[in-house]
Amino acid sequence: MTLATALRAGLRTATHWKRIGRDADFERQQFTFWFVRDNADHEKNCDRQRMSNLDLFRHDFVLSIKPEYAIKIVSGQKKVELRRRFPYGTVTGAVMYIYASAPIQAVIGYATISTVEELPVERIWANYSDVAFIARDDFDAYYAERTSGFVIKLQDPVAVPEPVPLSLLKDRLGFTPPQSFAYADDAFRQLIRGSER
Repeated sequence: MTLATALRAGLRTATHWKRIGRDADFERQQFTFWFVRDNADHEKNCDRQRMSNLDLFRHDFVLSIKPEYAIKIVSGQKKVELRRRFPYGTVTGAVMYIYASAPIQAVIGYATISTVEELPVERIWANYSDVAFIARDDFDAYYAERTSGFVIKLQDPVAVPEPVPLSLLKDRLGFTPPQSFAYADDAFRQLIRGSER
């Protein structure tokens, strides 16, 4: 079954995912997420976040993305992800795990971050509209009242053979989908990469 077929079918049945959970040979591990909320109130508190630049370099990312965009990323069509805010100076080679939001609600793949650029909003549209797969009206609404934004350039996308559903992520890692993005540790990486075996 192809990824697209699996997604249309609702990512298998609950019984199937329970079996996958029993078969996976991962130990339970405590998984801590530092959530960055995509709202103005949290933005005021960002400076108080206790994470150094070195800490950022040790983390891959989990991004919550609408299904229509998430599927295009793992298929290799969508070359960039646009964000209102993102850690500046993110190390090249970090991995972006792609959590497709409702109705899919699963990690469906990942891609490597080649670079992250902060640009004026109009330059983002001029330079990347052809690979961002977003309509102009949606773009304008997303960046409303902002003068700049971030472009996450992606390469080497991978669609995992068995999308990892939210139920399993919660059970094994205590995962809650981030509103914007979260940092992933080894437990998360092992669970997602294990689905490729």
